[in-house]
Amino acid sequence: MIAHSSSDLRAADLEHLPGVLSRNFLGDGPLCAELRELLRARFDCAHVVLTHSATAALRLGLIALREQAPTRTRILIGGYVCPAVISAIRQADLLPLFADIAEGSLRIDFAGSRTRIDSTVLAVVCTSAGGVPDPYDAAESLGVPVISDCAQAVGTRLGGSDLATRGCCAVLSFGSTKVITAGSGGALLVRSEPLGRRLVELAREELPDARYAGGEFPVTWGQQLGELLAGLVRSQLSRLEEGLESRRSIADRYDTALEGWGTHRLVREAPGERFNRFRYYFLSAQAEAWVAHLRSCGVDARRSISHAMGTLYGDPAQLPQLVRWSDRVVSVPIYPRLSEAEVARIVAGLESGPSA
Repeated sequence: MIAHSSSDLRAADLEHLPGVLSRNFLGDGPLCAELRELLRARFDCAHVVLTHSATAALRLGLIALREQAPTRTRILIGGYVCPAVISAIRQADLLPLFADIAEGSLRIDFAGSRTRIDSTVLAVVCTSAGGVPDPYDAAESLGVPVISDCAQAVGTRLGGSDLATRGCCAVLSFGSTKVITAGSGGALLVRSEPLGRRLVELAREELPDARYAGGEFPVTWGQQLGELLAGLVRSQLSRLEEGLESRRSIADRYDTALEGWGTHRLVREAPGERFNRFRYYFLSAQAEAWVAHLRSCGVDARRSISHAMGTLYGDPAQLPQLVRWSDRVVSVPIYPRLSEAEVARIVAGLESGPSA
C-alpha cells in the first residue's frame, strides 16, 4: 500500500549532527539563531519565535493579541479545520466562531461571514487547508487582525507572495509529514516590532528576577525548538523549492488523469495563485467509491485532509456548504519521496476510476 503521507528526510538533513555532538548542547544555540535569521529574511518579518509546535505558536500569537484587546473573545475560523487549531484557540481562553466554506470548495467563505464580525471578534485565522489559499483579501477587509496559519500552506503563493508573508503573524509547522519537517516543532513569524518583542518574552522559560518581585506573577510559556530540530529545519528550508516543484509536477499528472471524469470537481488554481500541493484532493459525490477503488489499487486514499470541526463543535445549521462538501473529499498521496513506479500506479488508479 502506498502510504497517504510521508516525511521527506534526506541524509544531507543530518549533516549538522557532528557539530551538535562536538558542542554537546541541545538547547537554543547557534543553529537556532541561524534558523531564526533565515526565516526572518525569507518571510520578511520583524521577529521569529521558535516553538514546540504550530499549536503552541498559534496559542502565543492569540494570547499576545488578546492582551491588546482584552474584551474581544472570539476567533473567526473556517469550519473545515484541524482540531489542533481549535485547541490553540481554547488554550488562549478564546472561542472559535466558525465560518462556512465556499460552494464547491474547502476555502473559507469570509465574504459570507462579514455580518458575523462584531466587537467580540479578536482575529481571523486563515488555514488554507491542503495548501489551497483562503481568500486573504476578503479576510483582510473584515477590519480585524489576520493570522496566516501556514501549517499546511508554506510555499503557497498568492499574488506573487508566500502566504507566510501575510497577516500580522504567520504560523509554521515542522510536523512529521509537513512540507518542512523535523518531526515536531513550529515557528511564529511576527510582522510588528512591538508585538514581536512581547511574543519573544512570552516564549521565554523565565524572566529577570525583578519581573517576579511583587504584584501579579508574569506567566511565560517556555518555548524552544532545540539544535537537533533547528538543523533539520534549516536543511529542509534550503531545498523547499525543489520539494514544491516535485509536488506540483506530480499534481499535474493527477489532474491530467482525472480530466476525463465528469463526476468530480478538481481544485484549480485561480489567476495569481500557486499551490504548494501539500495535499492533493478532489471533490466527488462518489467519494466512498473512489477511496475503495484506489485502495484496491494499493493506494492509501483518504476521505479527508482535515476535519469538519464546524459540524462537530459548532452549529451545522449555519454551515450548509460545509455539510454538503466536506464529505466529498478524496485525497491521494503526494510527496517528493514517491517513486516513479508509485506515481504511475496512482495515476493508473485515477484513470481507471471506480466501477459504476
